[in-house]
Amino acid sequence: VIAVSASFAHALPATPHWFDQKVDHFSTSGATFKQRYYVHTEHFGGPGSPIFVIMGGEGGIPPEVGFYYPWVVEVLAKKFQALVLEPEHRFYGASLPWGEDSFTQERLQVMNTQQALADTAHFIRSQQGDFNCTKRGTAGYCPVHTIGGSYPGFLSAMMRLRYPAVVDSAHAASAPIRFYAQQVDQYAYYTKVTESAERSFAGCPHAVLSAFLTMEAYMRNATADDIAQHFSLCTPLPEGRAAGKDQLADNLLFLAEQTFANLNMANYPPDNKTGLYKACASFVAAASQGGQEGALDAMRSLLLSTSLSSSSKLASGRAYFQTAVAAERPLGESCFNLQKQLPAGQSATARCGDWSGCGAGHDGEMWDYQTCTFEVEQIGFGSAAQMFPTRRWSKEWLQNHCRQRFGVSPQPLALAELWGLEDSDLRAQTSRIVFTNGLNDGWSVGGILEDLAPEKGLLAINLPNGAHHSELSHSYGQSDTPDVQAAHAQIIEVLGRWLLEVKDASPCEVHV
Repeated sequence: VIAVSASFAHALPATPHWFDQKVDHFSTSGATFKQRYYVHTEHFGGPGSPIFVIMGGEGGIPPEVGFYYPWVVEVLAKKFQALVLEPEHRFYGASLPWGEDSFTQERLQVMNTQQALADTAHFIRSQQGDFNCTKRGTAGYCPVHTIGGSYPGFLSAMMRLRYPAVVDSAHAASAPIRFYAQQVDQYAYYTKVTESAERSFAGCPHAVLSAFLTMEAYMRNATADDIAQHFSLCTPLPEGRAAGKDQLADNLLFLAEQTFANLNMANYPPDNKTGLYKACASFVAAASQGGQEGALDAMRSLLLSTSLSSSSKLASGRAYFQTAVAAERPLGESCFNLQKQLPAGQSATARCGDWSGCGAGHDGEMWDYQTCTFEVEQIGFGSAAQMFPTRRWSKEWLQNHCRQRFGVSPQPLALAELWGLEDSDLRAQTSRIVFTNGLNDGWSVGGILEDLAPEKGLLAINLPNGAHHSELSHSYGQSDTPDVQAAHAQIIEVLGRWLLEVKDASPCEVHV
């Protein structure tokens, strides 16, 4: 039995602080809410030293997680005598404009990337004042460098693009920019997940696909009670849209698929200790035994493993992602709690706007909402190169899902058309962004994999052994693969050069 659980071994717990944030930056309303954030001052050299802003993303940041990226706090900040700030994204965790009453259709009008970027700009300006930083071009100016992985990696790059007067440079790790520009084939993501599984354990994709097809065949002929019993589901089962045999079967199928997506993201360093390797070993062993029961037992064990965390996205969304894998399931985990794996809100299902998974509770609901509005991701199942059953993604499916869930229509190209996410747009509009990509990561198919303009500091660093923002979220040091160690060294060199550029620039210089 494979057990996958959330692990905060590599996080840096911290004491939360609260910032009076504007509810709506684009109106004359003076309404504010309490935004949670974390601050690390140990290495800060005072006015004239840099500020590193770790972008919050699609999940709350509880104090036991604190800072996502120890390498940033313990190495990068120490090297450059930087202040480290980490604000939580609006509508996630405890940063709720109207508390538990924040999730109505009317109030979600201010839940979007545009408002989140404005939050960060307003927050940075306030913090610069609090720490006695002076204007750009003066000795006391504190250069601002944003850092993020996954959706927060996208936010990090967009802070530099959209707020060049506030942000001087950015690190965008595993940033799915090409997904949000609608430039990625829908089958590319899970094809990469499949390729990485084969690299982790030879024969894994064939064994996993066989088990999925066995699971589908079993559920077609079984009753809902049979399914609940066979897969050890906790009772009572979810009600509403998530009820009924067909929806029950789809929830279980998708949660199993989502678990492999999560194992792929955490597959670093790629050895025989990762969750992906151990899950693959379980399925290959079941396939070698043959028969229906072995395949279904492997699926049952995989699902039970996801119940060890309240969300299979794990705490803090994809921005902070670690898994610990044990040889046996801990005592007390006797059933799979489907309800705890579903997003909150009406008409909730496991298969949501993001077909890599949204997560559970209100955080899962909010990521479902974001991928129903401006962060549309075309991710589907159907390529012969994938280890998953065929299920084609379509705009029609997304439209129906989003209308039923939130009463909204997706706007897949709105940000790309207004901001300019094409390579040529980025070359023309911005500078000093480093894009990093783990090439074992499914999200790398939507990343910027080549230097866009080295002369402007638009750089790409690819990690052949890397997974999802491995250079940020995993433990650092001797356990790192050589490519990640080299990336750390290159990032330090590049950032040092950028900070000198910013400090040496005249106050009248245009910084784009």
